[in-house]
Amino acid sequence: MKNDKPLFGYAGEDHPRSDRMTIKRDQRGNERWADAILPADAAAGVLETPTSRQPLGVIAAVVVLLFSILVVQLFRLQIIGGERNLSLAEGNRIRQKIVRAPRGVVYDRHKIALAKNLASSEVTVVPSLLPREKAQRQAVYARVAELTGVPEAEIAAKAEGDCINRSGKTEALKERAQQICLLQNQPQLITPRLAREKELRFDEAILTVPGFSIDVNPIREYLDGGSLAAILGYTGRVSPEDLKRNPSYISTDLVGKLGIERQYEDTLRGRNGSEQAEVDSGGRPVKLLTSKRAEPGQNIMLSIDWELQKKLAESIAAQLTASGSKRGAGIAMHPRTGEILAAVNLPTYDNNLFAKGISAADYKKLTDDPGQPLFNKLTAGAYPSGSIIKPLVAAAALQEKVVGSGTTVNDSGQLEITNRYDPNVKYTFRSYEPGGLGVVNLVRALALSSNVYFYTVGGGYGNIKGLGVDRLVSYYHKFGLGQKPEVDIPEQSAGRVPTPEYKKRLSGESWVLGDSYNIAVGQGDMLVSPLQMAVAISAIANGGDIIRPHFFKASLDGAGNPTATAKSEVVRKGFIDPQHLATVREGMRQAVTTGTACCLIEEQVPVPVAAKTGTAETDPEGKRAPHAWFEAFAPYNDPQIVIVVLIENSGEGAQYAAPAVRDTLAWCFKRPQGCVK
Repeated sequence: MKNDKPLFGYAGEDHPRSDRMTIKRDQRGNERWADAILPADAAAGVLETPTSRQPLGVIAAVVVLLFSILVVQLFRLQIIGGERNLSLAEGNRIRQKIVRAPRGVVYDRHKIALAKNLASSEVTVVPSLLPREKAQRQAVYARVAELTGVPEAEIAAKAEGDCINRSGKTEALKERAQQICLLQNQPQLITPRLAREKELRFDEAILTVPGFSIDVNPIREYLDGGSLAAILGYTGRVSPEDLKRNPSYISTDLVGKLGIERQYEDTLRGRNGSEQAEVDSGGRPVKLLTSKRAEPGQNIMLSIDWELQKKLAESIAAQLTASGSKRGAGIAMHPRTGEILAAVNLPTYDNNLFAKGISAADYKKLTDDPGQPLFNKLTAGAYPSGSIIKPLVAAAALQEKVVGSGTTVNDSGQLEITNRYDPNVKYTFRSYEPGGLGVVNLVRALALSSNVYFYTVGGGYGNIKGLGVDRLVSYYHKFGLGQKPEVDIPEQSAGRVPTPEYKKRLSGESWVLGDSYNIAVGQGDMLVSPLQMAVAISAIANGGDIIRPHFFKASLDGAGNPTATAKSEVVRKGFIDPQHLATVREGMRQAVTTGTACCLIEEQVPVPVAAKTGTAETDPEGKRAPHAWFEAFAPYNDPQIVIVVLIENSGEGAQYAAPAVRDTLAWCFKRPQGCVK
């Protein structure tokens, strides 16, 4: 547009005034607008003031500090206390519960229950779910004490553990230990066997006692009246050692402590299950979230015959009363299978006391009892055997050709031995009959229990060299003496077979001929258990097989079907020729018909019996009565049962131990099903 004027004056004309802006051009004629607009820029100086960096550093440090605090707090909440916080958060809406696996039932061989389960409710606490504030915890403890009757201080000690007591003297250390204790996720037992009315009250108040719950934990009920306490054992609360040995246990579990319960713990205990349920504000289940079924333990059938067990226990108890003895034991065993049919330990105890939690007073009463009810005399005892060991010596002497079945010895009532270093010193070894038994062969020596005969064949005398200590020890070991019988309960003794090395180590003295005489008749330092003698005499009865003894017969599923069965195990065989064993059995048979066990057994038992009496001295000064022993097997021609009975410090074996065996065999073989079924 022609009338348009340039923005800054008129193009091509001189400016009418001297202060008009001069438009400068560069060499190309372009206008230099910057110079024209700001002619004094170069002289104007710096308009902005320089800024310090210190405030930025402070801000960055604050940001880093806040971020570090956030990271530490997140680590503490998520890592250190994550499990606890999750439990606390979910504890308001999720209820977790252990579903206990029923423990397997224990039966006798005829499926008579010997041990079963009883439902029992107990109060437990998970420390990590308790309030963090001490005052809040104390309020919870007070409420639990009101509901259960357990003292508040006891509840606090059980909930927070004993690590506070072990933490140190300062309050800071105690506080630190307390916080560590409260991180535990394992349930802790507060009180077992909660009464039904208290259980109902506790359940109603469950939301007021966070961390606490009711756990249904079955306990054992033993139905044997204590007769089999030494064999069945008992269950008890898991110990710290149990927890270390088996990580699958939790601290409120009940586990086998002794006997069958301990030996077959893995078979009987089963596997616990669990449930996780969502609950409403009132604590009522709304939805089952997860569930793991409990796997019941397997049932066990023992080889024990409960009726036979009762009869043998009754017969031994009668002889304890008759003799005034305080202790006795007896075992019945199948000589061909190793099955233990009866196992008596007297006096006994009620294992229900331990299963339910024994009091200090009751435990002290048991430990102070001179009858030693807690000691398993049958398998763990060790006693001088007396003459019941003579059948083993007879078998060894025949096998080693020290004597033959017709070899005779004149039993004049004693043997007199001259000291080889001083002819003026003589030692006398007497028989039980002052005038002696006259001339006897091996069979008659067994029947009449001639000490002189067995001194001779054991240590040697006159023209009979004797077995000597080395061969005696060797055959005792072959018969299972001096070693644990490996029966299937933990409590068992190896007994003792003394040797020259043992005597030298014990007393510093050398072995002499009299030591061989002593162990040849079951005296001196020779010690055996009733179970060991039952195994040894079973070998005489069955033709020479050492059978491993056992209580287990079969494991059963819930329907009663066998899942595993016991198999007879021959530990050793063939070390005695059958004809020699036949000779020994004949000597034991004559002991019943015309010998030391004559004649009531033959009159009262409806099958032929073979037996051996034993009277074991226990005190060189004669202040204590000897142990009475008796061993027998029957029927003589087809042995089905071996019985060994010990009546401690009672007197003669024929007088006190033999009647217990006689009465048991008479009852047993008069049953319609016979003695063993």
